[in-house]
Amino acid sequence: MKTSWAVEIAGMGSWTPPKVVTNDDLAARLDTSDEWITQRTGIRARHISADGETTLHLAEKAAREALAAADLTPADLDLIVVCTVTPEHTLPSTSCELQAALGCGWIPAFDLVAACSGFVYGLTTAAQFIHAGTAKTVLVVGAETMTRVTDQDDRATAILFGDAAGAAILRPATQAGREILAVNLGADGARAKMIWTPAGGSCLPASDTTVAERLHHMRMSGREVYKFAVTQMQTVLSQTLADAGVATDDVTLLIPHQSNLRIIESACDKIGIPMDRVMVNIDRYGNTSAASVPLAMCEAWRAGRIKRGDLVMMLGFGAGLTWGSALLRL
Repeated sequence: MKTSWAVEIAGMGSWTPPKVVTNDDLAARLDTSDEWITQRTGIRARHISADGETTLHLAEKAAREALAAADLTPADLDLIVVCTVTPEHTLPSTSCELQAALGCGWIPAFDLVAACSGFVYGLTTAAQFIHAGTAKTVLVVGAETMTRVTDQDDRATAILFGDAAGAAILRPATQAGREILAVNLGADGARAKMIWTPAGGSCLPASDTTVAERLHHMRMSGREVYKFAVTQMQTVLSQTLADAGVATDDVTLLIPHQSNLRIIESACDKIGIPMDRVMVNIDRYGNTSAASVPLAMCEAWRAGRIKRGDLVMMLGFGAGLTWGSALLRL
């Protein structure tokens, strides 16, 4: 959908726990190897939260860094959106706890659940608040402690995920040309059980049986998700560029969700985007779900790979199944 919203990113921040677990560390306790993991996923290491490093802890660290980058304080915020599938608690929302941790006023705050597409969903939602004039300065955070919901004895999923948080401050554009040109959000709920956690909700509340059967851990149909992601990534990229009337060569940097390097390479090859114009950091962080896109974008900004005036494409896809893209002129 073509948008032309005069909204800009004022600052970004990110945070990852200090503890790093390599493929060799996993191979010491699982039937796997560094070569097996790297060839199939592109992942070499991931950051793992220690005791006390919760989703809220990571979110606050990233949020404070984003505020500092924007030269703002918590008192300047009008709205907080936290994108996560690993909330601090099931009740209340992590966004409300983040509001208190930052010391904000009584501003609105809510969580948004769209898994790996979460940050793009959150950014789009925040931009619409700004475009409508109901908020001026919005904090959007993607924060996850995926290792807390991953079965660490399951070789198929334990190798994939890490913990991280990324944050952005959105506000009305301060210069002409800074805008969100197009967005594309979607979902296919019929594929919900391709990536899901069977227990812990109202359908199957916690019990001795659900704990014993490890039903509180995430489960994933990896092969089916891979096929879907490759096809959908290509489709969404093409549609978003077409909606904005922008050519592939005009995009300075593509920042995709870091799910699997082979997915990224395959989709980019089909659409004609060379890998030197794609932000990839999955080798060092693994899949961090809703934190993936802002973490990668923040890293690209710091490294000088993107700057004001550049055209940047964000893209996420994940559980739901959901997908989302946003094309921004920085």
